[in-house]
Amino acid sequence: MQKIKELGLDDEFGVYYDAEIVHRKEINSARSDGRKETVISIAKSMLAKKMDISLISELTGLSKKQITKLI
Repeated sequence: MQKIKELGLDDEFGVYYDAEIVHRKEINSARSDGRKETVISIAKSMLAKKMDISLISELTGLSKKQITKLI
């Protein structure tokens, strides 16, 4: 733990560390957006098949309100 604290005091290391954290957050955000788009696409397909909104909500994790907005 001490070594990590010491490295945190190094400005050059800190810059690289901060850039890495930002990069990882961007990647996670893009993945999350992609997953959300996929879930919405699946919900739309389920609606087209006349599936019950409660079942779609249960299976996709979307709220009933989110699903009704897709109609």
